[in-house]
Amino acid sequence: MKEDPNQTSAVLSSPADPAVRTIDPVLIAGWAEQRLVQPSRTDLPRLTEVFKNILTTANEYITTESGSICLIGLPCAGEELFYVAAFGSRADQITGTRLPVSEGVTGRVFREGKATLINNAQKDRHFYSAIDERSAYTTRSILAVPILIEGLPCGVISLFNRPEKKRFTKRHMRLLEVLAGYASNSLLNLADANHHREIARRDDLTGLRNDRFFHRQLRVELEAREETNADLSLLFLDLDRFKAVVDTHGHLVGSQVLAEVGRLIARVVPNPAATLARYGGDEYVVILPGVAAAQAAETAEAIRRGIAETTFLATPGEDGRPALCLKGAFSASIGVASYRDCAFAKEPVTDWKVRQRDFIQVADLAMYEAKARGRDRVWIG
Repeated sequence: MKEDPNQTSAVLSSPADPAVRTIDPVLIAGWAEQRLVQPSRTDLPRLTEVFKNILTTANEYITTESGSICLIGLPCAGEELFYVAAFGSRADQITGTRLPVSEGVTGRVFREGKATLINNAQKDRHFYSAIDERSAYTTRSILAVPILIEGLPCGVISLFNRPEKKRFTKRHMRLLEVLAGYASNSLLNLADANHHREIARRDDLTGLRNDRFFHRQLRVELEAREETNADLSLLFLDLDRFKAVVDTHGHLVGSQVLAEVGRLIARVVPNPAATLARYGGDEYVVILPGVAAAQAAETAEAIRRGIAETTFLATPGEDGRPALCLKGAFSASIGVASYRDCAFAKEPVTDWKVRQRDFIQVADLAMYEAKARGRDRVWIG
């Protein structure tokens, strides 16, 4: 029986049918993003499969009435432990409940980062007898081990009640510690994979997405737009007179300016659904799903104004370069394309590459129109 003060029902199960329940992968996304560097949507189900495998394996080798896995750091639970998986006849009532880290045997295992084995739970001072009283259930024994990532606890795996009043042993504890190590390694491997994948998707200089990722994501957004009939806007930005900055101050300064412009765009466009990318050279692109032309133009204007009003390289460089305080040395011309306003939007798609190329061209031509009309302005294609 789980010693969760927020839990109101017992955990009963047949050892022959562990029936592991997990939370929806979407609910663990916040935790995964904080710990695993923005995993992709396909990775989130893998996390829940890891939890299922651990509890299923634990029950195969250490038959028990119930078991659970909880993690710390889910946005919906704050600093409380959150149960992400459980097995037992009422496992669906266990997943999604919370436990303060200051409470219960599970909380103590998490705080201390040490496994514990209790074969007389009713006499343990950390056990919640009130849970048994509410559920008419008798918790006899508890085996709980921490899940550690780089030596720090991030969760707890717990098993409850051996059948026929059998006892947990040190051998059982060692086995569950091995499974906890497997959980830790799985999470770390996923973190490493996501880290390297994230690096491959980023532009080294600006930290924005690179052009390869941009093209893939634009295809995704175009296909999604076809299904939902929502609008989709694209900004195409080019820096005016940037070559003069490079000719005057050198390529290293030019690179530092491009990096600062990238950070400025990221600040001005906080929309989590947007894709911000460096297209190449001094060109940037922004994909705005669900955004119509007028609102996209407002975003573009905010970027243009931000570049015009910002003093770039306002502090000395780490390489000993003095502060250059570049303000007004360059500007931005930005083209805006709204998919809904494009002439081809009502035509059936016969070739996605052609459709994607045409959409980019609308924004690109709008940017050149902005330059032709005097630069430092926004133009809607």
